[in-house]
Amino acid sequence: MENLILGNKIIRLDRVESTNSYLQEILLKPNCHEGLVVVADYQTSGRGQRGSLWESEMGKNVILSFWLKPMIEIENQFLISKVVALGVVDFLKKQTTHSVHIKWPNDILINYKKAAGILIENTLDSKIINGSVVGIGLNVNQDSFGRFPYATSLSIEAKKEFVLEDILSELLKHIEVRYFQLKNGLFDKINSDYLDNLLGYQKVLKYSVVGVTTYGEIAGVSKNGKLQLKVNSQLQEYDLKEISLDFNDLQTR
Repeated sequence: MENLILGNKIIRLDRVESTNSYLQEILLKPNCHEGLVVVADYQTSGRGQRGSLWESEMGKNVILSFWLKPMIEIENQFLISKVVALGVVDFLKKQTTHSVHIKWPNDILINYKKAAGILIENTLDSKIINGSVVGIGLNVNQDSFGRFPYATSLSIEAKKEFVLEDILSELLKHIEVRYFQLKNGLFDKINSDYLDNLLGYQKVLKYSVVGVTTYGEIAGVSKNGKLQLKVNSQLQEYDLKEISLDFNDLQTR
């Protein structure tokens, strides 16, 4: 494999509002190199998809953001989400015997419960994505999630404690392998592997579509990242704000 990019420099923080926001501020300064990683023991205002907050106990989990320079056309931007999600999945499959899935677009589930979330914020130069700040929250040693009954962690599923520094190192390595696939133009493999690991692909699951209960089968994901759901033999496309998976139904399967 090529020389490692991710983690060539790591900034470690005890506490920060958001690792993504902190990294974006650093990128305003000169001489920032691709692969720069910011790691924090705790986030006071961690951000997730749909504008939600990512909650995590102090010093129990891996909370990080890193900077990539994918240099791909904007129409292919969802490939960045795919390679990061696949890197996390590849890593988790080596840590647990339970099932590991991607829940569209890029939440990661172990044993059908959320173990990791990903937030990607891109910058553009004309029609090229010249920078991506990638944030990941991975539940590692936390054993209680209060009002989040459908969350889990590596320690819960593997029934042991993990060394966070080891987790960070291995996680970055697996993401980097997938990132090099993107840099080398292996788009077909990325797309195929993403669908192979996508929860609900070619399987009927229960969803809420704009507040209405719907049973559908994922047929794929569009180039711009919209979910393609087959409902009553009709193919529909949805963005993140329009559809959500029914976790109650999922737990009974």
